[in-house]
Amino acid sequence: MNLKTHKNILSKEEQKDLLAFVKTKIQNLGQDYPGLQTKSNLHTYKELNYFLKKINKYIKPNKIDMCWGNYTDGSYLSWHNHEGLKYSIVYYLKSPQKLGVMFKKGKYGIEYTKGLENSLVIFDGGKVHSMPNSYKKINRYTIAIDII
Repeated sequence: MNLKTHKNILSKEEQKDLLAFVKTKIQNLGQDYPGLQTKSNLHTYKELNYFLKKINKYIKPNKIDMCWGNYTDGSYLSWHNHEGLKYSIVYYLKSPQKLGVMFKKGKYGIEYTKGLENSLVIFDGGKVHSMPNSYKKINRYTIAIDII
């Protein structure tokens, strides 16, 4: 699968409610986790039902393995992949600088994407990726989903 982007996932009110809920679950999970995150069972909360229902058409016939919220102020960079998973999804809940996912391309290249609020990007789970750091302080909230 190549990179796919889908826009206008939620209404403004739904997006606002989801952000408020995710903020209540964000925490420091320790030094092995960059930034602040929720636990990886976010998809089990009833407050995510409407969101999951709206994105189900992009996931079918596959299933969610893990789902978690992320918060960053833009100050870190952590390359990683989700080896062994079919797809990874990032939903941009709040992305004031439109910082998307960046991917390693070849030995030295980097491919940048836009992180448009209320959109999601779907990509192969094995692709090495990260979030660009920012020289300005930002309040960026995303929801990450691993698909099996």
